[in-house]
Amino acid sequence: MRVRTNIIISEDILAKIDIIAGEKQRRATVIETALREYIEREESKAPLASEIEMTDEAVTTRAS
Repeated sequence: MRVRTNIIISEDILAKIDIIAGEKQRRATVIETALREYIEREESKAPLASEIEMTDEAVTTRAS
């Protein structure tokens, strides 16, 4: 589901978005694509929950 929102973006970034979007895409599509790619990159950097649990268990075991 898509939700309407308002964001504040500097004029220079907005101008670049308009160039990328051209006449075939909407600004929202370009922004959504960019955010999805950013989120994917950030999530791939974050350690997996299972790795965190394993690390926590190792620390607990060493402390005992």
